[in-house]
Amino acid sequence: MIKSILLIEDDELDVISVKRTLAKLAIPHELFIAGNGKEAVDFLDTKAIDELPDVILLDLNMPKMNG
Repeated sequence: MIKSILLIEDDELDVISVKRTLAKLAIPHELFIAGNGKEAVDFLDTKAIDELPDVILLDLNMPKMNG
């Protein structure tokens, strides 16, 4: 089963690291990326309850709205 993952991260190198790790683990997934907390909230607001991501990976220190 494909898992959906929301990555909330403003550092591009960290985003690349997560993508590489998921690829190495060969976990079937759909990855959504938000660059800050506001983008994440906006993304989540557009989803129905059954469309919410299975996992949220969250950076705590970000611009605009942090974790």
